[in-house]
Amino acid sequence: MTYNRNSSQKRPYMGKSIIGFPKDYVMIDIETTGLKPNNDEIIELSAIRIRDHQITQTFSTLVQPNQPISAFITNLTGITNDMVMTAPKIIQALPEFLGFLEEDIILGYNVKFDLSFIYDTAVSLYNAPIRNDYLDVLTIARKLVTGTPNHKLGTMAKFYGISYQGAHRGLNDCFITVAVYNQLFHQAKKVYQSEQDFKNAFYRRSYPKKIKVEDLKAETSNFNPMHPLFNKTIIFFGDLENMSREEAMQSALNKGAILGKSVTLKTDYLIVAQSDLNQQKKTSKFKKAEEYANRGEKIKIISEKIFKQLLEMS
Repeated sequence: MTYNRNSSQKRPYMGKSIIGFPKDYVMIDIETTGLKPNNDEIIELSAIRIRDHQITQTFSTLVQPNQPISAFITNLTGITNDMVMTAPKIIQALPEFLGFLEEDIILGYNVKFDLSFIYDTAVSLYNAPIRNDYLDVLTIARKLVTGTPNHKLGTMAKFYGISYQGAHRGLNDCFITVAVYNQLFHQAKKVYQSEQDFKNAFYRRSYPKKIKVEDLKAETSNFNPMHPLFNKTIIFFGDLENMSREEAMQSALNKGAILGKSVTLKTDYLIVAQSDLNQQKKTSKFKKAEEYANRGEKIKIISEKIFKQLLEMS
């Protein structure tokens, strides 16, 4: 099938995202000159072939870009313009890399970033999109690991006691991600009876049953009218990181708060996870709250951490 660049779907033939713990796969990592596949270039392609959870083969090559590597990227990756001067161009390097991938499931950390470059480059050069199914190890980490400030690869490596030395080079990042993935696999085996049980739990946690505001009631009538949450209308946004939505709502009710269903001029607090507070793309609910706040309305957008501090006040 010929790839249509004018298709309304950006990458219409990309494989599907899967969840689980395959024992046979290829772990990939690339280094690039920037973040945008349509403007930036691949400067390193790396992969490790895994069979029955064991490393059987590796692949890695530097790639000579058409534009100079910036000082920022050199500082981040250690890859200099001198290092890539004699490296193959992408038109030479990519076919060998794709041949290494074959039809394996592809794994990586935030792997859609890597695949976006590989897919778009393969289409640009050969009009041949890659169709391998893929699994994002970052997604698995987010579901299994709690209590860390974030789920970056370096944070997960530290959490599991894995060396992070030499990170931000393709093959080193592949080895680190394989080690993290193996730890996640062993952790999941301790918690779940089977891989299917993990999948079921994963999708239940990803798409929880919606809790209705009217179904929850305060567990006490002995409120402190001086508490900062008393008689305040509260809205929760997104998934919280350290407590469930139901737990957070119940805790607020027990302080005399009022649970709202949507952001209005009567809303006092919009409570969000720190990751959502820092995100660049925001939903209409978030934007509406920001608009009200910027207009000088009473609404305040606070993090889950601040909310928990308010709960702890007597």
